[in-house]
Amino acid sequence: MKSQFRLIINPFAELDLHSSVEFYELQKTGLGKDFIFEVETTLKRIESNPQQFYQVKRNVRKALVDKFPFGVFFYLKDDLITVFAIFHFSRNPKKLSARMKKQKRTF
Repeated sequence: MKSQFRLIINPFAELDLHSSVEFYELQKTGLGKDFIFEVETTLKRIESNPQQFYQVKRNVRKALVDKFPFGVFFYLKDDLITVFAIFHFSRNPKKLSARMKKQKRTF
């Protein structure tokens, strides 16, 4: 069944993903692949029903990644889901807030 939503991942979130995969792969071979699998599973859950996830701000929602301390942050507007961060919870939350403000101008 095709989703009624369209999901896009912006370049900032792509960079988050790639740098995290590299980090995990350096920690243990195959761990980066496990991380990608969990993020892809989270993205599928988001695409199937984005409203099920906690709304952190107007139009901004957060989905937790299983087995890893990450959140996938996305905007939901009409049928468009825009992932703007794949964020490790130990990072400074001010960086996430700054990215939200920057993205809001383009959203």
